[in-house]
Amino acid sequence: MPRKTAHELLDELEGQFQSVHEKIVKKKDSYLANHQKDYDKAKSAYSRQKSKLEAATKRVSKDAEKVRKSGTTAAQNQLKKTKAAALLLSQALSEAKGIMSTAQDKLSTAKPFKKKLAARAKALAAFEKEWAQKQKAEEKAKLERAKKRSKASVKKKAVKPK
Repeated sequence: MPRKTAHELLDELEGQFQSVHEKIVKKKDSYLANHQKDYDKAKSAYSRQKSKLEAATKRVSKDAEKVRKSGTTAAQNQLKKTKAAALLLSQALSEAKGIMSTAQDKLSTAKPFKKKLAARAKALAAFEKEWAQKQKAEEKAKLERAKKRSKASVKKKAVKPK
């Protein structure tokens, strides 16, 4: 297997680095979008459950007033059913609130991740700029050395007597 030159290795490493960087950027975008989506879902579920709870509470209040006025066994049973439904809805509401707070926490932890990636991208750009400058300087030095060698060989030919 032939040995790779430094430039070939450098090109290969740079290609790998670029592909990894592109993958990170793509993942960052989808990561934030997914967490925002989860947060929005949880928030809408929470608001739906909250409105259902408020409606059930109003219904319980009306039923309680009817039971108070009528005092029949059927009305009391209806009141118990309505209270149980309101209890279930309040439990569902607290569960939805927990899901929403978890989604909100994930979203808030995703935002610093975005800042870190932006800082990394900035550092990468600075590194690439510095690397390009070093490459140019190296090429310039290489040309200078080649010029010196050619001048030295011209002097040697001129000095050699035949």
